[in-house]
Amino acid sequence: MTGAAAASILVSMLSGAFSPAHLDVMTGDNVAWTNTSTKTHNIQFDTEGFNSGRVEPRGGANHVFPVAGVYPYYCTIHNGMTGVIGVYPLVLEGPAKRVRRGTSIAFHVRAPEGAGEVRIEADSGSGFTTVAVAGPAAGGGHEGHEEPGMVHANVVAAETATYRASFSGGSSNELRIEVTDAPDLAARVRRARRGAVVTASANPSTPGARVVLQLKLRERFGWWPVARARLDKSSRARFSVRSHRGAPARVVLVAPDWATPLNESRVVKLPH
Repeated sequence: MTGAAAASILVSMLSGAFSPAHLDVMTGDNVAWTNTSTKTHNIQFDTEGFNSGRVEPRGGANHVFPVAGVYPYYCTIHNGMTGVIGVYPLVLEGPAKRVRRGTSIAFHVRAPEGAGEVRIEADSGSGFTTVAVAGPAAGGGHEGHEEPGMVHANVVAAETATYRASFSGGSSNELRIEVTDAPDLAARVRRARRGAVVTASANPSTPGARVVLQLKLRERFGWWPVARARLDKSSRARFSVRSHRGAPARVVLVAPDWATPLNESRVVKLPH
């Protein structure tokens, strides 16, 4: 088996956080941190033995990870600014949100060249079992151009499970994918005279269902509920937003307690 071409994967150093805070890479990959904030940071690993030293604004640091493992790190200058690099012989990618029961889950796997058979395995509570074998994408990959070392598989979502990719050289990171019977939720945003209007709709139609509008706010350190509503007889709801221009937004379908999430829309962005 020959090695895969190493990739350089980017992490941004924000004012008080690394983005993404958790990153899964393949053995041999280079992680490149770029300081996009106005503050000075550093990168300290306890187990990997790498210390970047001071990274000034617009500066950067690089480190190659040759050995599989999970490597927590932090900025010693700013408390709470932490990250994790997971290093694996394979990297599994899949949906980051809940999926409806019976839909097809698309998995993508970065694998070494000459890896041989790559299996998709699932564990719903009784151990991992093979549910698919990954292969080249039909039609030659995305827009006809297949990335070297990428293989793909589709699995029908039957129940909530943890997935991983596996081959003779080891296993990938694990992905937990929740399966729901809740309807699919869509969100659209348009500019209004005073701010923006976010419209939510459910399929199949679910009049009376509860939905919550959430915005991703820096001052709240993540997603924050700003409004709630019930779907009307057309299975739609409208939210008027007069502040937080440019913020990411999503609509979440919730249980009768108005808190337990059942499904969520894709993220849209409020207009500036």
